[in-house]
Amino acid sequence: MLEAQRAAFFADLPVSLAMRRDRLRRAMLMIEKNGHALCVALAADQANQDIDSAKLTEVAPALAALRGAMDRVARWMRPDSARGLLARLGGSGDYVEYLPIGVIGIAAPASLPLLQTASIIASALAAGNRVTLTFDPGSPHLGRLIGELVPDFFDPLELAVAPDGAFAKLAFDLLVTSEAQDGDGVTIARSDKSPVILGRSADFAKASDTIIACKRINGGRVPLAPDYLLVPEEQEEAIADWLWRAAMRPEANAAVLTDAEQERVARLLDDARVRGGEVMTAQPRGSAMPLHIVRHASEDMLVMQEDSPGPILPLRNYARIDDAIATIHRRPPPLAIYYFGRDAAERRHILARTLSSAIAIDGRVPSAVKADAGMTLNTDHGEAGFRRFSRTRLVCRQPLSGFVRRFAGAAPALH
Repeated sequence: MLEAQRAAFFADLPVSLAMRRDRLRRAMLMIEKNGHALCVALAADQANQDIDSAKLTEVAPALAALRGAMDRVARWMRPDSARGLLARLGGSGDYVEYLPIGVIGIAAPASLPLLQTASIIASALAAGNRVTLTFDPGSPHLGRLIGELVPDFFDPLELAVAPDGAFAKLAFDLLVTSEAQDGDGVTIARSDKSPVILGRSADFAKASDTIIACKRINGGRVPLAPDYLLVPEEQEEAIADWLWRAAMRPEANAAVLTDAEQERVARLLDDARVRGGEVMTAQPRGSAMPLHIVRHASEDMLVMQEDSPGPILPLRNYARIDDAIATIHRRPPPLAIYYFGRDAAERRHILARTLSSAIAIDGRVPSAVKADAGMTLNTDHGEAGFRRFSRTRLVCRQPLSGFVRRFAGAAPALH
């Protein structure tokens, strides 16, 4: 079920405002239509609670949390610092957008189970996620009732209820639980390798210079360094040549690999060759660290499977841009995506259909990005809850000041 939910989540991107509101409306309707039965279940599970107190302390506040999210989600979804054309003319056109994380696993607590679960679901659905629930053994009547009600209001690919034993084995994109993990009751959203997408409209020579410059920072051992390239299949050889030429230029203050790192690089390259890869090694005169470009990279290569920061740059081919996006979707969302291309429609398509913590548009290099935050059961509600269940992505765009200078006939600035 989890993989089916995840596949449906990616197929549904971008998650529209109308869909988010509809899911919140159905969650409200489920509670409204079954309020008395829910109160009975809560009273049966809690020795210190009767039907009237259950309505006052759980059912009514749960509806308020869902209604508040439905009323405000449009405002919450707005990007931050998206100041339009004037900002870009001034060189500050970057903005932050809020993307869904994926499939959220929620282990409902025994204390105020309906209220807390509804509040978390309100934030998760408002943020565009899909949800799988499980209930504490201390709430057997409520868990059984919700399990019976949910299929009447939700497709299981949107919201599902799982038995506790099955739930514990699932690798969610984000897990909300009351059980302490890593000492703080926190589960970290997954992140993966950072890809570079080269569109067919890209300036390959210029893009290669930027990619190699990013890859050379500390020998490729920084969080935002490009990890692999997705390139048009008919252009792979030409792009590999451009990358090799860029990597052969002299490098000042080149990083040095330790003996252990050199052994690891050699092992990854040997594996790539055995699996059909072609390794192009560029080592400028006087440089202590070569850069290895791996053509015909495949998913079964260790260099594509292991966390392998360092001077290796695999190239994966694609026929259509949706094939490149599908390759990214086979992995947890990356920390950063680099896109090079002048096709505005393709750029919008990639922004709409991918998830990441940052995306760099046509050479605009992102600054440091905060790692995905964890989540505890005492999560925030309202807009703060929406933010907690969103993947924050920094969109980095080239400023238009250079275009304005050319249009006005001004002399270019000297650096």
